[in-house]
Amino acid sequence: MDTALFNALLPLKIQGLTEELRRQHPQLSLREALHYLYTSQTYALLEKEETKLWHYSSCMLNEMLSYEKETGKLYFPDLV
Repeated sequence: MDTALFNALLPLKIQGLTEELRRQHPQLSLREALHYLYTSQTYALLEKEETKLWHYSSCMLNEMLSYEKETGKLYFPDLV
């Protein structure tokens, strides 16, 4: 994917993922949800275009993020 296109897409993915995260954890403020996301390995991989995590839905990314936070391990649905 073109770098400019990816840079335009990433904020939309982050927004969708943050909204999904806050639906699942309504006690989180926006700032807390963003911190939860930005301090994850899942996010570190999402921000790299070549990992193709941006293909996943917000729901699936949230599932991956929750699994990581609960277990400390990364989860890739296509590899299960």
